[in-house]
Formats: sequence, C-alpha cells, structure tokens
Amino acid sequence: MRRFLTFLVLGVLAAWLAGCTSQIVRVPLAPYVAGDLKNSPVRRVAVLPVVVPDYLMDKGGEAVSVELTNQFMTELAAKRLFDLVGGDQVTEAMTASYGNLREWVYQGNLSSAVKIARELKTEGVIFGQVKRFVQSHLDQAEFEVQFEMVEIGSLETLWSVRELMIGKGGSPALNEPVTAPPTSVLSERGVQGAAERIGQIYETGGRIEVSQTSPRMIWGYSLLSAGAVTTVAAVYYLTMSSQAYRKYGSADSAADLSRYQDDTKEYDQMWEILGPIGLGLIGGGTYLLLTDPARQYAERETAPVRFALMPVVTPTRYGVGCYTRF
Repeated sequence: MRRFLTFLVLGVLAAWLAGCTSQIVRVPLAPYVAGDLKNSPVRRVAVLPVVVPDYLMDKGGEAVSVELTNQFMTELAAKRLFDLVGGDQVTEAMTASYGNLREWVYQGNLSSAVKIARELKTEGVIFGQVKRFVQSHLDQAEFEVQFEMVEIGSLETLWSVRELMIGKGGSPALNEPVTAPPTSVLSERGVQGAAERIGQIYETGGRIEVSQTSPRMIWGYSLLSAGAVTTVAAVYYLTMSSQAYRKYGSADSAADLSRYQDDTKEYDQMWEILGPIGLGLIGGGTYLLLTDPARQYAERETAPVRFALMPVVTPTRYGVGCYTRF
C-alpha cells in the first residue's frame, strides 16, 4: 500500500512540475499535400529568402530572414530530396527582378517567387514566410512559419507545411525565470519541424497524419485515469466502512465488536487517504488539459465556432479569456 501511495504522490508532483516549468509547445498542424508525390518530377528546386513581417523592419528583419533561410536550406539539403538552388544564383535573379533585396524580405509573394524560379529554370520553388514572430509578453512567445512548394510547369501547390511554436514561461515558485524561451529558439525549432514534416511527406509519398496528442495531454489523461481509479477505490472503502459501522451497531458479542471496530478503522483510514489523492489527481489532470497550449491553439485553427471562452492560466495569474474568430 505504501508503494502505491508513493507512486501516486510522485505522479501528482510530476504533473505539477510539468505545468509550472518553462516549455516550448509545438502546436499540431496538419500540412496540405496535393496528392501522390512518389512519382513527382520536381527535382531542381529554388529556395528563396524567407519573407518576414514588416513589423520586424527596424528589429533586424533581414538578419532573421537570412538565418531562417540558411537553416532551412541546411535542414532540407540533409534530407536529399531535391537539387536545391540558392545562394548567389538566387541573389542574382532576385536583384534583377527587385533591385533591392530588402524589398523582397518584407514584401515578397508567391507570384514573384514563381517568376524568379522561371528565370532560374527550376522545376519548382519553395516560398517561405514568417506569419508570427512575437514576444507578446514576458511569459509567452510565439513563432509561426509556412513553407510551400509550387511546381512551375503546372503552377500547382504540391505541399504546404506550417509550424506554430509557443514558448511558455516558468514558475517563480521553482525559482525559475518567468521569461518565456526567446523567439530565436522558437524559430530554430519551427524550421526544424518544417523540414521534418517535408521529409515525412516524401517518405510517405503523400498526405500524412499529424498526432493531436501533446505530452501535456498524455499526462492530463493519465492523471484523470489514475484519479478515477483511486476515487472509485475510495468510494468502495467508504461503502465498506458504512457497512462495518452498521454491523458494529448491531453486534451482540465482544468478538464481533472488536472485529467490526478494527474493520471500521481500516476502512476509514483507506478512504480518508485515497479520497483526497483521487480528487487531487483528477484536479491535476483537468488543469493540465485545460491549460494545454497545443490544444488551445489547435482548436483556434480548426473550430467552426466564432466565439469561445477558455481558461487563461499563466505562472503569475489566472482568469477566463474570450476568443473570437472572424
């Protein structure tokens, strides 16, 4: 019994640590894939500099674009899926079209990317664009990037992958900095994730399934299951205790009185221990599920509802937030 209680306490402690410590959450977003890519003729592909939001114009946006583009080229080249065209060849073609590469970094678009790819005589072009690059407040940061490949001959989008990374801050209770992981770390993870998705697409030869289950969700459901079992056990012992009390009240011998008294003590001890533990596990599991950023952001992307209420829980405050889709 002591070993069982030890495991339960450790489970509650682990769940609390999982909810408090700083983390990087990868929101599960399924990529778009046009169809069967096993026999795709596209081999020579141009990779253009990643376009970034104009609000980064005075915050090192060009440097962010160069860093993300180089990282993506490196990650994709390691998978040996295409004959990649980049570097000086792309720079020359873009200079001829734009004159000022700074203009492309903030205003580049897919139609211009196709035009540049035609000048480079490639079979396809990969256009990357940062959708979100914000440190919204100290305890949360967000990075979102999208890469899509277009076949030049047919102008068909063969695939599009999107990565959304959420950085959550730590807990002052653990003497950790409340500050979330910086966007530079999130962007590195996001580009790695995008290259990983592209590799999975070509390994499968078409559409892939993206698991909607996050580690936090696994912990949450595990604690709920353990809590349900523990609570049922507590109810069982409470029922047995009630029966023992009734038998104790109707006992007519010293032996029966002693036996039922011992039973009531044992049963009372068990339900008094298991009850709070079960409720604590259920509460911990519910907390982890309700505050799972991956679930919240995935629901924002797919839910048909226009208005929703959801809990907003950070290491320093609690509340209820409103979310509206237009």
